[in-house]
Amino acid sequence: MIAYITGKLVEKTPACVIVDKDGIGIQLLIPLSTFDTLTEPGNDIRLETFLYVREDALVLYGFSSTGERELFLQLLSVSGIGPKLALTVLSGIKINDFYRYVAQGDEVALTRIKGLGKKTAQRLILDLKDFAVQKATHIDYNRPAARDQNAVIYDEALLALLSLGYSRVEAEKSISKALSASSDAVTIEELVRIALNN
Repeated sequence: MIAYITGKLVEKTPACVIVDKDGIGIQLLIPLSTFDTLTEPGNDIRLETFLYVREDALVLYGFSSTGERELFLQLLSVSGIGPKLALTVLSGIKINDFYRYVAQGDEVALTRIKGLGKKTAQRLILDLKDFAVQKATHIDYNRPAARDQNAVIYDEALLALLSLGYSRVEAEKSISKALSASSDAVTIEELVRIALNN
């Protein structure tokens, strides 16, 4: 299994990217949620991956976070959902919101996602509800979905700004903006500093 790929981003579109890995151009299909986090072509990137094997092709999918890949695989485990629809789901809803709707059994909200009909939404709730409930108990819905790996840093930085007199709304907005402008390896101190300077 190919767990991830690092290399230089050569080309990007909302549907796919091409990554140069040691002189080999590798195409990966991606959801819009991943596209929104991509750097500009010419810069190095790292994507979580999943290799889908079909009779007539090998298709590599790329994701900006392990959370995206995890949900993609969960979706594939549901009868009637293939990679194309799974990408559509990831492109049409935030991960946290998806888990919340499934955990709550909210099929109406799920059917707002393009390509998801009532029967498919019901099947998602039936097959993934236990998993979604487990995930939802650990979700703070104010956290940016693309930054799940920074949850602890986010919480600490939020507390720091609150202690400095920021309102919760101001603090969350400043931290979200700081996360968007920083690298994945940002520390609590760096995040607070960036938020204060914004």
